[in-house]
Formats: sequence, C-alpha cells, structure tokens
Amino acid sequence: MLTIFILQWKRLLKQPALILTFFGLTLLFVYFLAGGQGNQTITVPTYSNDLTSVELNDWLDRLNEEEIYAFEETEEETVREAIRMNERSFALELSDQSYRFLIGREDMEISPVIRFVEQQYRTVHRLEEAASIGGVGEIELREFITVETVARSEVGSSNEQYRLGVVFGMTLYFSIFSILFLMVNLIEEKVTGTWQRLIFSPLTKARIYLGQLFHYGMAGVIQIVLALIILRALIGFDVGDNYAAIALVILSFVFAIVSLGLVLMGLVQTPQQLQIVIPIVGTSMAMLGGAFWPLEVVNNRFLLFIADLMPIRYGMEGLTGAILRNESIPQLAGPVLVLLAMGIIFMAIGLNLMEKIGEN
Repeated sequence: MLTIFILQWKRLLKQPALILTFFGLTLLFVYFLAGGQGNQTITVPTYSNDLTSVELNDWLDRLNEEEIYAFEETEEETVREAIRMNERSFALELSDQSYRFLIGREDMEISPVIRFVEQQYRTVHRLEEAASIGGVGEIELREFITVETVARSEVGSSNEQYRLGVVFGMTLYFSIFSILFLMVNLIEEKVTGTWQRLIFSPLTKARIYLGQLFHYGMAGVIQIVLALIILRALIGFDVGDNYAAIALVILSFVFAIVSLGLVLMGLVQTPQQLQIVIPIVGTSMAMLGGAFWPLEVVNNRFLLFIADLMPIRYGMEGLTGAILRNESIPQLAGPVLVLLAMGIIFMAIGLNLMEKIGEN
C-alpha cells in the first residue's frame, strides 16, 4: 500500500498542473466573490402611508438600533420604481399595528430582515398590551441583564454567512474536481494494462486500492486545508480553533467524494468519458447542494429533496457548524454520519463495478 501511495505522489509532483489549477481557481473565485463583501450593512428602503413623520422617525430610530441594518426613509413611488427596474429586491412599508414587505425578487437578505422587523413589532405590541392591562400610560424598557456573545462574531449577519458560504462552497467544489480528475489516472492504468500488471505483483488487490484511494483522499484534504489557511489571510475570515471538528468534517467529505469517484469510474469505459462526466457531476452537485447559492432561496420541494442527496451540502453544513457556530463533534454527528454513510455506499457500489470491469 505504501509503495503505491508513494508512486502516486511522485507522479503528482512531476505533473502538478492539474491540482495547482483548481487550487488557484479556488482562491480566485473566493477572493472576487467574497473578498469585497466586508462587514456591510443591509439597506432597507422604508416608507409609510399611515404614520406621521414623527411616528415614522420613531420607528426608524428603533429599527436602526441594530448596526447591521440601515432602514432609510424613502418615497413609495421611488421604491416601487426601483423594484420595478430591478434596482432593489425589496422594501418595507410600516404602519401602526403591522408592516408589509414589497418583494421584487428573491434575496438572501430578506429572511433575516423579516425576522428582525417581526421581533421589533412583537416587542412594541407586548409593551402596549402590558401598559393597557396595568393601567399605566407608558412602560419603559430597561436593560437589567447584559448578555455578552462569546461565540462567532457576526453570526447573525447575512453578509458574513454569504462570505463563509462562498468560502466553503468554492473550496469544496474545486476539491471535487481535483480529486475526481486525479482519479482519471486509475482508469488510464486499467485501459493501458498497468492495473493488470499490478494485480499480478506480490501486492494484494486491497493494498493496491488502499494506496490509490489514500493518495486521492490526502490530495483533497491538503487542498482544502491549504485553501482555508490562505483564504483566512486573504479575505480575513476566522476559522476559529475547533480544529478537531473541522478535520472530521473534511475527512468525511473527502471520503464520500473519493468513493463517488469509484462509482463514476465503474460507469465509464475510457478516460475521455470520465473527463466529460466529471464537470457535469461536479457542477450539478454544487448547484443543487447549495455551493453557488443558499438553499434558503429555493422553494421547490423536489430540488430540496435532491439537495439532501448531495455530499457537498453536508460538507458545507458541517464546516458552517464547526467554524461559524463552534459546534462540537457530537453536535456535528448529523452531517458527518450522512457523509460517512454516503461514502460507504458509494465505495461498495464502486468497487463492485470496478471488479466487473476488471473481469470483462
């Protein structure tokens, strides 16, 4: 096994262009997609047809207490025209007892804004209800307990979640390409007869497989880890210190992808066919699994069901939990176990298909 493992690494070091290309694409895509996002605020055009100017300003002052949101007073006609011209995705209309959102297109920022506005309205209504029951004119809300957040900073910021989604999605996406294209060498060996000569060597078939698969897996792990380290310095996102959980998620994801590669190799007959299949499978899996856009904007139940079958979804979910929410290994059992189960199933199917090809 060690002999095969070392030989594969020597081959890779002689021709590193493939993995360096995908590694460079990871850094390039993440830098341009997420590097400029920074700690921006979400601007929400706000208007009202019912409230007086004083009442509207009171509401704007209350809503703007949260730094990540900027509720700006705007004329209704201006807002509607901006939404019609696709310059704005949504706007907020305020009234005394309720609110309404004008939505022109789906946007990942809508959900947190809706939750925030709903929370503010509930607070005001509860205070008014308590004042009416108690027979007092006004209740003053005071802060008796100060809560300090010690988890990840800006967890609630949709911009921060977007940046991390891009980092995780693109890193895992291009690692899929690196792993699967490296595995083209295995099917080339089968076509050229090198694999048959290895079979007749003193090495057992199990050691040959393990040497190959460990090589592909380690190459994928190294690419993901190096990408996260460099991107940490490049765009300034914090990976925290939950290294054991992060490593477990990465290893589980790479295991699932290597196993998937075995299935693909068992379904094709030539390296050229595999080179055509890999971009289709990799890109489709990334699109459906949430690497290109958050799954929160997808409403189709069938697409969400398909997303549940994509390994990249659970890889992103695991990394988000380990890095953003600082979850422990037991808390990450869900995505990790799913990835391991996928890897075992793919491995069994792939080895069976590979053996049938070898017999034929």
